[in-house]
Formats: sequence, structure tokens, C-alpha cells
Amino acid sequence: MDSQIAEVFARQRGLITGPQARGLGMSRDAVINLVERGDWERLRRGLFRLRGSPRSWEQDLQSVVLAAGAPSWASHFTALRLWGYRGFHDKQTEVTVPLNRRPRLTDVRVHRSGTIHEHDVREIDGIPTLAAARAIVDTSSRFDDRALGALVDDGLRRRVISVAALHAVARRLPTIAPGRSPKRVAAVLAERTAGFHPGDSELETRVRRVLVDAGLPPPVRQLRVTVEGRTYFLDLAYPEHHLAIEVDGFDYHRTRDAFDRDRSRQNDLVGRGWTVLRFTSRSTDRDIVDAVTPFLFGP
Repeated sequence: MDSQIAEVFARQRGLITGPQARGLGMSRDAVINLVERGDWERLRRGLFRLRGSPRSWEQDLQSVVLAAGAPSWASHFTALRLWGYRGFHDKQTEVTVPLNRRPRLTDVRVHRSGTIHEHDVREIDGIPTLAAARAIVDTSSRFDDRALGALVDDGLRRRVISVAALHAVARRLPTIAPGRSPKRVAAVLAERTAGFHPGDSELETRVRRVLVDAGLPPPVRQLRVTVEGRTYFLDLAYPEHHLAIEVDGFDYHRTRDAFDRDRSRQNDLVGRGWTVLRFTSRSTDRDIVDAVTPFLFGP
């Protein structure tokens, strides 16, 4: 029995539920004794933590999912944080359960849903969660179009979502619900058809958005160019004008090799008649528009 309980603790970040303990042969009195001795700590009703187990946000989240009962999943902003999205560290924990269940959890936002599909369900480091695409659709009304688009592009770059997965979720959830905006999701997806490339960075997306907002034609993302057998992908480009736009983050040239390769690449492009403009995070919107416009329409 001890080894089986140890296995549960190892699998659940030092956590165990009362039903799990009883299922392994422990009596209620034995559990109470462990709590009184300080070996176990009562976290919530029917949920216990092994003394000395490492505390973390993941352990806190796992305790919520366990307390909510099975099945339940980390969802909405909590799922986005679990999928590696930034900016959700200070948000209230959110979980989703089926419609027929009503768990009562303090300091937790519980959603009830009758539309959870098998393709929506995932597990990250032992924590049941909803897929990133489902979490994005479920929270779509909490963002404006631009912020939602940035969220989608970040997920595409990190390959935690795909355009096809987003379309599939949007087709299954075509109606308005708390937190969900089918119209906003449709608007974002309309700009991200099959073959869409989100760019290699947020800065690249910002430069493209600045140009489009200024009324300039949208540049091509990640244009493939071959020069004497060497293949390059341009961040943004106007191929009909032989204009390449490269965006460099602060840590873009982290090594001397990267610096040298970039200069060689630029020389190859210039030698084939391309003009290369470079922008950084300090480039203002006006700088970007003023630099690009003459190449498209003349001075």
C-alpha cells in the first residue's frame, strides 16, 4: 500500500485525494492521523499534500483539477498559461467541467460545458487541460482583433496550434457563449488561410501591420529566394520591387557566426538586385513607413 501511495504522490506532484487514499486501502482514521501528525496537509476538502513536496504554480493547478474531480480540465486563461503563453501569470485559475457537475471551489472560476470534444482534451505534465486552440476560441471575446491575432500568431510560431485546428474548433463552436466571440475568431481566421506563415517574431508581425495600417500593400511573409544554390527566407518582401525587409531583435546576432552569415546573405541579395531595409524594435512606425514608401511609389 505504501508503494502505491508513493506512486500517486510522484505522479500528482505530492498530492492525493481522499477517494484515492481510500481506494488504496487507507481508512478515514488513518488519513486523519497523518494530517494530525503533520505528514499530510489538508489543502481542500478531500485533497491532501505530502509534507515537503515542492510548491509550485503547477502543483497549485493540479490541486484545483483534482479537487474539481474527474473529468475536469485547466481551461481559458489558465490553459493558455499552461501552453506557454505569456501575460497570464496574475489571472484567476480557471477550470472546465461537464454540464452535469457543479464543483464548489474557492478562488477558482469554474466553467461548465456540454461541448467538450475528444480533440479538445490534452495533458501537459500530468495536468488535464484543454487544447490551446480551444482555449483561444473560448477566450476570444476577451481580446480585440489585434490582440487575438497576436495570440494566434504566437501559437503558430511555437507550433502549439495550427490554422486547421482553429478552424475545426470554430466550426464546432459557431454560437456566442460567455467569453467566446465567433465573429472575432472568424475575422482573425479570414487573414490566416491555409499556408499562412505567422513570421518568425512579434516584431516582424508589428512591421507588417504598420505597413498595412498605413495603406501600403501587404508584404509577403517568409519569401523564399535562391541565389546561386543558396536558399534564403526573407522576413518580409515586395518581390515585384525587389525590396527585402529584415527585422532584427535585440538578441538577433548572438554569435559571430550568425553575424557573418547575415552579412553574406545581404551581400548575395544586393548582388542580385535586391534592396534590403532593416528595422529593429526601436524603429518607429513613421520610420518604417517613410523608409518603405519610396520603393513602392517613388520619392
